[in-house]
Amino acid sequence: MKTVFDSSDGIFGHRMVHTKLAAAGIEVSVGTVAGIMAENGWAAKRMRAFKRTTIPSDPDKVFADLIGRDFTAQIPGTRLVGDITYLRTGEGWLYLATVIDLCTRMVVGWSMAEHMRASLVTGALRMARDWTAAI
Repeated sequence: MKTVFDSSDGIFGHRMVHTKLAAAGIEVSVGTVAGIMAENGWAAKRMRAFKRTTIPSDPDKVFADLIGRDFTAQIPGTRLVGDITYLRTGEGWLYLATVIDLCTRMVVGWSMAEHMRASLVTGALRMARDWTAAI
């Protein structure tokens, strides 16, 4: 088991170690493999998905920090910040743009899409605009 586990650089979990052992003709149950691996502290490294979303741009196009890294506000709707994140789903990547009010810490605008084009962000900004107009 140790040889199989080490040959994977610590990536294989107990199921994959069991599969490799079975392929080599070694008969052992999955539960036994899991137990022995746990006893010895052999835990699989989790591989994280990587998706490049930020591409360095021209330094002249970088926007100024208009709020001076002060993420507080006294009045709702006066300071909003946004972000884009991405989530891996069974059907591919889902992109989520959010706008947060710094006073209430509420998500006041959001948008989801299968792409990261400008319409993703403008949808979230429209929703936030409608929220600030209502308060």
